[in-house]
Amino acid sequence: MTTESMPITATVRGIELGRARPEIIVPIMGDDQEAVLAQASAAAATSARIIEWRIDHFRPDVEDPEAHRELVLASLPALRAQLGPDRALLATVRTSAEGGARQIRDSDLAVLLEALIATRRAGSQSPIDLIDIETSRTPEIVARVMATAHRNGVVVVGSFHDFTSTPSEEELVELLRAQRRLGADVPKVAVTPSSARDVLALMSASLTVAAEGKGPHIAISMGSLGVVSRVAAETFGSAATFASVGKTSAPGQVEATEVSRMLELLRP
Repeated sequence: MTTESMPITATVRGIELGRARPEIIVPIMGDDQEAVLAQASAAAATSARIIEWRIDHFRPDVEDPEAHRELVLASLPALRAQLGPDRALLATVRTSAEGGARQIRDSDLAVLLEALIATRRAGSQSPIDLIDIETSRTPEIVARVMATAHRNGVVVVGSFHDFTSTPSEEELVELLRAQRRLGADVPKVAVTPSSARDVLALMSASLTVAAEGKGPHIAISMGSLGVVSRVAAETFGSAATFASVGKTSAPGQVEATEVSRMLELLRP
């Protein structure tokens, strides 16, 4: 393979998103540090190499943004140690506006995400390898978080979620392209189908964007109708899929060991 034909990838801890088999991402959704570490241990026992910390589920009893941020940062070292050096950590604060568990102002969201990114010590790798930012948040906030992440060597997942419908194929293609133009290293769309044709629209959009060769992306059709998009991710150009160990973070997630088996069975 020539250098010109090598795929553009996003690399975290030696894991190349956008090359060969899609990565499995397992979310952990504990509401306190003990639960987070227990779920991290279970996730690390699977073949998943990227673990997503759904921070919006952490300490729901603490509403004050500053107090919550301090608790999150205090728990980060133990979580990073639990995962070990070979698994990547994706930090996600899914807002209530996109189906998440925490209602948070965009300004407070930016402060929290930037604090997570900035935990890197001089000369060392950041404990956070990837950061999720919803691209529908205030444009200035999105740009600010992305710039902070890139300065600190953290890969940006720019995400969009629709829990009620599936936009048209053309709209999905433009969404993914727009996320990349904003600065996302890994654009992500997760949508809800009401028919098999909605699933086909998502997968066709994914193929179109993958063929452009601009870098990895994630495209998911949620719910039972969309399960095929999760297990046939490689065929349709998606760089990663989300799978569960215990509690699911989105409709249609399949248990991680089953997803791993299906990804191998369905390799093109």
